[in-house]
Amino acid sequence: MKLRIPTRLDEITLGQLMEISKLELSEIPIIEVQKRTIEILTGCDSDTINLFRLEDLDSIYVSLANVLSEGVVKLHKLVTIEGVKYGFHPDLSSISSGEFIDIDTFQKEQQDNLHLILAVLYRPVILEKRGKYQIEPYGEGVQERSEIFKRAMPANVVNGSIAFFLTIGSDYLSDLLTSSQEVA
Repeated sequence: MKLRIPTRLDEITLGQLMEISKLELSEIPIIEVQKRTIEILTGCDSDTINLFRLEDLDSIYVSLANVLSEGVVKLHKLVTIEGVKYGFHPDLSSISSGEFIDIDTFQKEQQDNLHLILAVLYRPVILEKRGKYQIEPYGEGVQERSEIFKRAMPANVVNGSIAFFLTIGSDYLSDLLTSSQEVA
């Protein structure tokens, strides 16, 4: 059997990332984390992985860990998944109350709901002109889209979205601290 090991983050899906994040939170021995990570990311069955030499297991795991910690992370505003072009919400300052409530609800169990959060933020592009785009209005289709994203959204797109929100949060906190010091 030839083992297919992902070499780029875009070869890993959102669903695989979600499964791995659950492993990282579990209290299982590191060798089990390694074996399960290899199983999730390569599709190799556990019986075959049990036949690997320990040295090979470590080597494959390190390769996969390096891919997962890929350095350059950017927000992908547009992404095509299964033939449909999706756009990241182009104006978060005008987010609807329904979008906000759903994101706020989903983020309470972020590890389990990341696909749902991304389904709120990424929606089908209905109009694109001169570098600008308009996405489908918020409403139906979140659940169906979230399952598509879980199955097929590349991990680099996921990480770019997460990094975007971490940056916004960090900038907001920094601005808040600066303005608090100016007031004092």
